[in-house]
Amino acid sequence: MSELVTIRVWSDFVCPWCYVGLVEVEKLKKEYDVQVDWRPFFLRPETPPEGLPLPAYVRERMKDPNNPLKRRAAEAGLKMVDRDIIPSTRRAHQVAEFAREQGKLEPFHAAVLRRYWSEGQDLWQWDTLRGAAQEAGLDPDVMQRAVEEGRYQQVVEDAVREAQEMGIQAVPTFVLGDRFALQGAQEYGVFQQAMQRLGVKPRAPRPG
Repeated sequence: MSELVTIRVWSDFVCPWCYVGLVEVEKLKKEYDVQVDWRPFFLRPETPPEGLPLPAYVRERMKDPNNPLKRRAAEAGLKMVDRDIIPSTRRAHQVAEFAREQGKLEPFHAAVLRRYWSEGQDLWQWDTLRGAAQEAGLDPDVMQRAVEEGRYQQVVEDAVREAQEMGIQAVPTFVLGDRFALQGAQEYGVFQQAMQRLGVKPRAPRPG
């Protein structure tokens, strides 16, 4: 029986590399005994509810077919739609904390990233968040009521402040077993090396 390793990932839903990083985390879960703890971060804390226009330089960069992000997304089998507006993620992070309480954080997190990056949905809209909650096995009415009551606002603010105090300035940031930090959506081999350095062996293949 191999040791269970916790991987804490600081992530923001509007970070495209966080979507790519999700794929690497899913691979790790198949190969090793790991549990994943997604932690909130605000890439653009100043974003108002109506969102901010995507900066022109980012739009230009995304037109390049050799853009590293587009290449990695294609390799991972991810469809990425072009975005013009960056939405506020405060509400989505609050729903994520509700999902964490219900033991549904991972499926909710994955559903939100897919809806935003692959389907072009608006993260600020309740329709998007309710759909992702339902997909993750949560009651959307209970969720919306809890978030609208402000139950998770301070939880998220405190978690983001804690990340800043730890010196986390970019996402995704992965901390494996509280010992190794990896910044950015590294290639899968880098994660495997970190697991080796932790002394963790891959899970034994199941007998066929």
